[in-house]
Parts: sequence; structure tokens; C-alpha cells
Amino acid sequence: MDSAENGKKILIVDDEPDILFVLTTAIRKNGYLVDTASNGLEALEKIKADRPDAVIMDIMMPKMDGNTVNLKLKEDPDTAGIPVIIMTGKGHFKELLEIREGINVAAYLEKPFPISMLLEKLRGILKGPAL
Repeated sequence: MDSAENGKKILIVDDEPDILFVLTTAIRKNGYLVDTASNGLEALEKIKADRPDAVIMDIMMPKMDGNTVNLKLKEDPDTAGIPVIIMTGKGHFKELLEIREGINVAAYLEKPFPISMLLEKLRGILKGPAL
């Protein structure tokens, strides 16, 4: 396991328990620390309490959608630098386009996607340029 991955905290946000389980299992197996949230409000609370190194988030969620969460993160100087990977269900192209035009995200994936693709994007984002 790559030592750069060890200790990196990832927050996964999705309202589907099965998706949370699968992603959590795969990401933990690759050496990351994982926390989860089932809606946007819970995600914001967790991000403020224990800042993750990256967020993997669905667009369509109850209480607060992923686009709104991302906007709130980018508006706050303390959280603006957290990379966000957006997941979208098949057929949610409108929401995906709104995010791409409106606010920068580190990556986006259309469900269903291979876990290997998510892990590759996550590794690339977390190994980004040194600050």
C-alpha cells in the first residue's frame, strides 16, 4: 500500500446505504480513513468538525444537495481547498453540467462506475502538486 494514502481522511456522502457500504469498504481496503454522511447537512457538519482530505459526494441527496454543499465549501476559506469528487446517477446530466460550469470540482463520475476509476481519481487528486 502506498504510504501517501495511509492516514488520508475521505468523507463519502450519499443517501444510498448500499453505495456508502461498497465505497467505504473499497476505499478503506486501499489504506484511507473513511467517514460517511447520508445527506448534505450532515456532510457540512462533519467537514467542519473533522476536515477530510477529500470528499466523494452524490449530487441528488435529501436536506441539501451535493451542488449546494460544494458551493458552501468553496465559499468558506477554511474548506475551499478540499477536493470534491462528484457522483451523479445516470441521467442527471443537467445537474452535472451545472456543476461543471458553476463551481470547480476535482472530478466527477457517472453512476455506475468501476471502483478502480474512483480510486485512480482519488489517488491523483491527493497526490496533486505540493503546496
